[in-house]
Amino acid sequence: MKSLLSFIGKMIGRAGLMLAIGTVCAACGAAAAPASTAPPGPQPIPSALPPQPTPAALAALAGRVRPCDVLAKGAPPNTGNAAPAALPAGSAHYDDASNTILLRKGAETTLAGIHQALGATNALQELAPGEWLLSANLRVEAGARLRVAAPEVRWLKLRSNADGFVWLKALGGQLEFADTCVSSWDPVAQRYDETYQDGRSFVLARDGARMDIQRSDLRYLGYDGPESYGLAWRVRGTTGQIVDSFVSHNFYGVYTFEVNDLVIRNNETDHNVMYGIDPHTRSNRLVIEGNVSHDNGKHGIILAEECSDGVIRNNVAYNNLHHGIVIYQRSNNNLVEANTAYSNGGQGININDSTNTSVRGNTVYDNLEAGIGAGQQASATQVVGNKVQANRKDGITLYSDVDNSVLRDNLILGNARYGIYVKSDGKLTAEQNEVAGNTVGVYLNTAGAVEISQQANQIHSNREADLRRGSDQPPAGAMEDQP
Repeated sequence: MKSLLSFIGKMIGRAGLMLAIGTVCAACGAAAAPASTAPPGPQPIPSALPPQPTPAALAALAGRVRPCDVLAKGAPPNTGNAAPAALPAGSAHYDDASNTILLRKGAETTLAGIHQALGATNALQELAPGEWLLSANLRVEAGARLRVAAPEVRWLKLRSNADGFVWLKALGGQLEFADTCVSSWDPVAQRYDETYQDGRSFVLARDGARMDIQRSDLRYLGYDGPESYGLAWRVRGTTGQIVDSFVSHNFYGVYTFEVNDLVIRNNETDHNVMYGIDPHTRSNRLVIEGNVSHDNGKHGIILAEECSDGVIRNNVAYNNLHHGIVIYQRSNNNLVEANTAYSNGGQGININDSTNTSVRGNTVYDNLEAGIGAGQQASATQVVGNKVQANRKDGITLYSDVDNSVLRDNLILGNARYGIYVKSDGKLTAEQNEVAGNTVGVYLNTAGAVEISQQANQIHSNREADLRRGSDQPPAGAMEDQP
């Protein structure tokens, strides 16, 4: 009896009261309710998932207000701005043929400064105090600087509808947004341009530009066209940051291409058509931390195509249509640490075709597929100290020729199918993991000599088997045998 009580205490501490009660009843023999003789169907979400603490990034959103929402509720207009300083002669020019405002070298100004320099024009209008409509393209060239910030600019509306759209580009210059709302705007319908298929306004920094965004709200921008995804930093020498901001309903939320050392911190990226945060193609040494990325049309956060030496830390990725966090296609030497990924339509964290990825200290649960997956020749993936539980398929899955994988000190509890599923013959080190409360603890579906030692790991109290090999019978009623 003393050992039984000790076991109950351990299970309560590690996986919650419900899992402990179920395990004890199963060990009580005749005292437990008789098992059903009917073959089980697909496994539901395990009921043993205890309430999860609110991640710090999610808690930090409480009380934060999106600038665009404040305006939609009719915030009082700003008044009393000082007159802008005059610009150097010729540094602000409107080109009628291309419908483009050119901000040239030597200009350091605001929208009010541009408006003053251009004189009366429909290209840039202040509709109400702090509310501006841009009806021409605006290009910030090398050596120029444009600041768009409250209280002078509370809302920058970029004209965009079925008749056409305008863009805002920093081409070698500096572009700053602070405490403001930036959106597409249909002046006829008096609403955001919600139709991206025919083109839509966008914001872009490239050619050595710097774009910094703080405490701002950027929404309904971009479409599926070259350099026009919504909010983007592109090509070598371009850099900047986006912090404490909101990015929603864009084609891509935040996008980079061949950009180094960008900081993406403490933002909420949600309801974007494709990705929430998508550094792409040789974007290196990025810091992505403290963000909440949810309800996006593909992945929450992805590093894709040779995006290396980055840090993805303390983010929350939930309710995205596919994976929560992805490291993909030769994106090497990245750290994925202390994130929370849950209720995504694919895997919580997915590593593909990348080398030396450290996945440590993450909390991953209630994802439709696996909690953590590595495949497509991923190598030297270290999965250490993660809490992986109550995923609707597997806890951790290794497949498609992964090699030199390490699974250590993970807590893998209450997943609907396998705790650890191995479908690759590559070298694997698995030690000091606890695997309990799954349908099958470990399933080695390999032709080679891959082993996971029951002595080096705590594999216990799984519903059908603690360890199963490929030649053994699969779980009754289990889902298809794919990762």
